[in-house]
Amino acid sequence: MTAAPRELRPTPPEATVDIREFMSKVGRHKWLIIAVAAFMIVLAAIYSYSRPSVYQATAQFLVRPTLVQPLQANPFDTVSMPTEMQLVTSAQVANIARGTIGGTLQDVLDGVSVSNPANTQILDISYSAHTPQAAQAGAQAFAEAYQTFKHDQALGTIKSYSDTIRAQIADLDGQIASLNTQIAASAAGSPEEQSLTEERNSLDTARLASQNQLATVATLSSDPGQVVEDAQRPTSPVSPKHKLDLALGLLLGLVAGVVLASLRDQARDRIQDPPLVARSLGAPILGSIPRAHRLHVGSAHLASVDEPRGLAAEAYRTFRTNFLAVCKESKAKTILVTSARPGEGKTSTAANLAVALAQAGRSVVLVSADLRNPRIHAVFGIGNEQGLGQVLEGTLPLDEAIVETDLPDLHILPSGPVAAIDEPVELLQSDRMDEVLQECCRSDFVIIDAPPIFPVADSLVLADLVDGVLFVTDAQSSTQASVAQSRRQIQQVGGRIVGGLLNRVPSSWSESGYGGADNRWRGLLARRLLRRDDWSLDGVPEDRGEPAHT
Repeated sequence: MTAAPRELRPTPPEATVDIREFMSKVGRHKWLIIAVAAFMIVLAAIYSYSRPSVYQATAQFLVRPTLVQPLQANPFDTVSMPTEMQLVTSAQVANIARGTIGGTLQDVLDGVSVSNPANTQILDISYSAHTPQAAQAGAQAFAEAYQTFKHDQALGTIKSYSDTIRAQIADLDGQIASLNTQIAASAAGSPEEQSLTEERNSLDTARLASQNQLATVATLSSDPGQVVEDAQRPTSPVSPKHKLDLALGLLLGLVAGVVLASLRDQARDRIQDPPLVARSLGAPILGSIPRAHRLHVGSAHLASVDEPRGLAAEAYRTFRTNFLAVCKESKAKTILVTSARPGEGKTSTAANLAVALAQAGRSVVLVSADLRNPRIHAVFGIGNEQGLGQVLEGTLPLDEAIVETDLPDLHILPSGPVAAIDEPVELLQSDRMDEVLQECCRSDFVIIDAPPIFPVADSLVLADLVDGVLFVTDAQSSTQASVAQSRRQIQQVGGRIVGGLLNRVPSSWSESGYGGADNRWRGLLARRLLRRDDWSLDGVPEDRGEPAHT
């Protein structure tokens, strides 16, 4: 195949969801969404109408500055509205309010709330209760209780200062009386009399100043503010708000319905059995590999070498039989092994297929064409100091890059160092890549391990250069959407999918006849499947005849 490769920009399967896709999903699952929304509305109605009604009343209070230093030039403190708001909800004010509305301290405190409109000295004192009368009484009681507390606080400050001044005057009166007695006992005009008289005059001056202070304190206002708007009896409850509750129930129901619809789509989109994979792929399923519990997802091992008598090794031999039948029918020699996403088992499949073919006496060149995350060399334990990258760059002959293995019929072309390769796709779509594949075709098969379809274009570039594509899916994570999208991408570039492989198949599928040795009957039907337009395996007779030996 020498057709000039096209420049590609693959579209990932999870393309941005637009309005049409969303509306399509809603249309498909409209009855599910309606049912969930109706159920949530019923729950919201039960919740809303089972709650007791709550009424709220509000009284407005104008706050004035607090008296703190009666004898200073400015005896009043600056109003701190956050402090006053905390004071309204304090236990001291609540205890005063309890005298009017009754109830426990905690119940009274639970009902009160306070706010302060911006740029004002107004307190909105609100009270919530289960009846309009209780709400009105509570709001009014707290406003008056706050006023009483502040008034008593101011009176206490005035009384404290007044008592202090009176005590000072009484002390001065005593001193003056003592001095008068001493002056009367002194000789008239004597220096002693003059000294005592001067001292008495000084005390008289101090006493007059104290009397003036006392008069000043008596004139100070003890008014902390006033209720500027009495609490009114509410005509409707503030809670529950039935319309809002029902609207929220509807909204939550719609959201929950859409989420459930999405989950349902995802569940349906999962690979559930081989016929679904075959329909999405448009090609027969050539084998299914049982899940190896001891391996991590995405790990690769050589089943035919590590456990030659194990289920996985037997499954790969069955896969080999079906693969050979398909390749004979389609005359394919160069096979690209890829998957939709990383970690679905393409490298493991390519390696095990190459080993299985070599064990059957077919000459194979295994090419590591993943120039971004190569792993073939690690699977076989060979070096990766040079390889395909250097061959494509023209710095290394192909014969020197190919590595022999313990299997005489298996040769490997590793990727070589990839750190210095800036644009792998440019090398893979070069004429030299086509020449490399042509030279490798001296063997019976060329198996190419390539990157996944998404999100890079490397495999799509190679798909146009090979005879066929083997597509690997993971029974645990692949989706029908990703498989179908991969198929479209491969077909758009002129590639041809010759078959698929199911990897990590659960035991339940094997018990149903889709895994392990029971899978061999498909090899006998491979040619028949290749001629069918409908790649579904539904209705295929379960031919349990003797499988072809490998």
